[in-house]
Amino acid sequence: MGQQISDQTQLVINKLPEKVAKHVTLVRESGSLTYEEFLGRVAELNDVTAKVAAGQEKHLLFEVQPGSDSSAFWKVVVRVVCTKINKSSGIVEASRIMNLYQFIQLYKDITSQAAGVLAQSSTSEEPDENPSSVTSCQASLWMGRVKQLTDEEECCICMDGRADLILPCAHSFCQKCIDK
Repeated sequence: MGQQISDQTQLVINKLPEKVAKHVTLVRESGSLTYEEFLGRVAELNDVTAKVAAGQEKHLLFEVQPGSDSSAFWKVVVRVVCTKINKSSGIVEASRIMNLYQFIQLYKDITSQAAGVLAQSSTSEEPDENPSSVTSCQASLWMGRVKQLTDEEECCICMDGRADLILPCAHSFCQKCIDK
């Protein structure tokens, strides 16, 4: 019976507009994510971005913001800090804080892109070519995606307005929807 409900749910999701379907999938995934899996994904992103950025001047570092994961409601309050660091000088060039939903979006984006870059570099016939020559500024591109995710969080009710109002329960909506 549980499988039948799941199949019916998938049918409904498949009929939704692409943007809404993506949102539903991300929300469902964040709901079933365990704390250990979450920490594993943070570590995996650090490994993947380090591999792709090998030989480049800049790299990204992901870490859980201290204290943001200490509650039983960690999925609501956890924050992941994404920092772009210049390897040669050690200077932090940019830093952004993401919620769990934004982190899962970024995780999916980076792991899928990195898989393509790493696969391309491993099948390359030229011995001198490495992933960093293919993606000379990958850290900057991914940091741009982080900025986009954190700047453009949309209202989950109308999916149109910018979610600029955060309620005490940590849900965020646009003012128009809250007024309604």
